[in-house]
Amino acid sequence: MGRFKKGLFLGGLLGAALMWLNATPRGKEMRAKLLLHLEPLYNELKESVKKLEGPTREMYEALVERAVEEYAERRALAAEFKQMLARELKKKWVELERELRK
Repeated sequence: MGRFKKGLFLGGLLGAALMWLNATPRGKEMRAKLLLHLEPLYNELKESVKKLEGPTREMYEALVERAVEEYAERRALAAEFKQMLARELKKKWVELERELRK
């Protein structure tokens, strides 16, 4: 399969997953649960990153992976939910970077 077709296929899968999260009642419930777990974990990560000297995106993503793994074990989260949580936390790097510059 060529690169274009792979990209098209993966984009379609991602779009379908996002639609599922926003359109179905189960998806809305999952999104609400995700947001419940996201904020406290993000606040913990923010405090950890503030202690680092010159944090980079790679450092942040490594912290995210470790924190999500530990959090998922404590809360007995499903693997799919854990991946979604890590993905959403990684997206918050730009927001955190702006905050650190202040």
